[in-house]
Amino acid sequence: MRALGLVMASGLSLLVACGGDSNQKADDKPTQSAQKNESTTGTQGAKRIPADTFDEGCCERRNLDLNGDGEPDAYQFYVTKEKEIVVMRKEVDINFDGKIDLVRNFDERGNVVNERLDTDFDGKIDVVNFFEKGKIVRKEYDTNFDAAVDVFAFYEQGQITRQEKDLNHDGKIDFWEYYENGVLDRSGIDRDGDGEVDEWETLTRSEG
Repeated sequence: MRALGLVMASGLSLLVACGGDSNQKADDKPTQSAQKNESTTGTQGAKRIPADTFDEGCCERRNLDLNGDGEPDAYQFYVTKEKEIVVMRKEVDINFDGKIDLVRNFDERGNVVNERLDTDFDGKIDVVNFFEKGKIVRKEYDTNFDAAVDVFAFYEQGQITRQEKDLNHDGKIDFWEYYENGVLDRSGIDRDGDGEVDEWETLTRSEG
């Protein structure tokens, strides 16, 4: 988990390096360093996530070379509206292994809509975060990397309220966790697979 946190932190830092989330004027000139690190479209670059439904025909694409090896390891997809550049999507190769590991999609106001991560660097997405008005509302995890989501986490005002888990990886939720003010309050387990909680456990908190 610590390694995952470091990966995500590195990815977010690289996203900032890709130009930030704010829009730019279309006639703004890139700085000298940005020009130096912007790759040509002729290079091969990091392999994008397969089976992705994103249609890049909607946007212009900018290739970025973040580590200066002459190959693109990050991509920006943007549109120009009323002389402003609006970034709609960012893709980053976090560990510079030649494959995109982190994808962020934005709305036309620059707010992040979702964030997708390949945390084990196998070329497949295993964590997806969903946002509304810039705040996390849901996370989906594939914890055993079998291409099926087995943990769902739900948030309100950026704070976790509930988790649903498929502990035995049979495609059905069998464990629930409920939180109060971001702290785990109670959990329930379905032992016979009928979709209903068979046993609840409530955490006892000391007062004072």
